[in-house]
Amino acid sequence: MENRQKNHLTETDSIRTLVHVAPGEEVDRTAKKLVERMRQLEIQKWHIERELSSIRIALDVAGVKPEKKYKGGADLTEARYVRDEPFKNGMTLAQACYVILHDYTPEWLTKSQVEYLAVRGGYSFSTKDPRNSLDVTLRRLAAADKVEADKIRGSRGSKYRWVPRPIEAKEEIKAG
Repeated sequence: MENRQKNHLTETDSIRTLVHVAPGEEVDRTAKKLVERMRQLEIQKWHIERELSSIRIALDVAGVKPEKKYKGGADLTEARYVRDEPFKNGMTLAQACYVILHDYTPEWLTKSQVEYLAVRGGYSFSTKDPRNSLDVTLRRLAAADKVEADKIRGSRGSKYRWVPRPIEAKEEIKAG
């Protein structure tokens, strides 16, 4: 009697068949379907990535999307906003603006960029003119000395940034 070793890569159990494909052997139908579906999904993924890249470039050129914080990489803060949607539930527009400007310290952001980030973070504007609401909110935050404003006339518009105040810095030291 011939002494054969059991090949565990070609066994069949009650759930699945494990197949070891040697050169020249044909892959079973299920594996072929899976490989074809994987190819279709990869092609879709490449098309989606290309379209996303085009949209990001257009938003960058339009000045809506803030510049990347990290050279050659994605903006990790924006990615966190998309993933966590921190402005979705019960946060006021003023709070969302304050958090955005704080997260992007020391960068200057336009109201278009703040609006973009608020929407990416799940904020839903209830007004017909979100840009006007943002403008009023950012000017109020600047007037209350909670953020710094760089007032620019013309089409470029004002820019805003969060700046820690001496009292806040002392409170952070006490908390730490």
